[in-house]
Amino acid sequence: VGFTTLSTKMESHEVSEMVDRLFSKFDELAAYYEVYNLETIGDCYIAVSNVVQEQPQDHVARIASFSLAAIKAAQDTLVDPNDPEKGHVVIRVGFDTGPVVGNVVGTKNKKYTVFGNTVNTASRMESTGIPGRIQCTDRAAALLREQDPSCVLVERGEVQVKGRGAMTTFFLEGKSECSSSAGQPEAPQPVVISSQLEGVAGSDVLPAAATASLVELKTPPSFARLQPTYS
Repeated sequence: VGFTTLSTKMESHEVSEMVDRLFSKFDELAAYYEVYNLETIGDCYIAVSNVVQEQPQDHVARIASFSLAAIKAAQDTLVDPNDPEKGHVVIRVGFDTGPVVGNVVGTKNKKYTVFGNTVNTASRMESTGIPGRIQCTDRAAALLREQDPSCVLVERGEVQVKGRGAMTTFFLEGKSECSSSAGQPEAPQPVVISSQLEGVAGSDVLPAAATASLVELKTPPSFARLQPTYS
């Protein structure tokens, strides 16, 4: 069941509460793995590494660890706590790594965002993915193998991607028992934000990369797009 269909079957406040419960879990995971919640669009959650702080050695590993944890968090989240028969949330996740340009746009409600094909490709990895699984590009898979060899990647084959044609993609299945510490901080680190998600208020805390009008990030960041499917 898609988000639009679900919205017609549940009261607006129930949908809002469900998304809040889910995204609150994602926010906690983002803080733990030190990835930045770039934005939320409806029920879509976009996270990025190597932007707020320099993470050149493990930015893909962090996104991978965050994505695996997010899949589990969604599986533990009821669509409606008052009606368990509606089941649990299922999400698709897609990620990519590559060059982008960061910019603060607007004057009244300033917003830090990034632009580039990497962002679009991460979105395509999510939209062409499979519910409950994590799909990534071949370049992200190759770098992930270097940064965290414990990650188990399975080649999916060629997938037709809008605007890109045929692309070889991979599924991130999990981590082997002999896992490394790549992408895993020793302990949760505090994160300062100006508001919680339930307030949907704009944050005054902007990444250091936003100090110039346009910033081309030197080390390619990694993006993850998470989308519930409710199936």
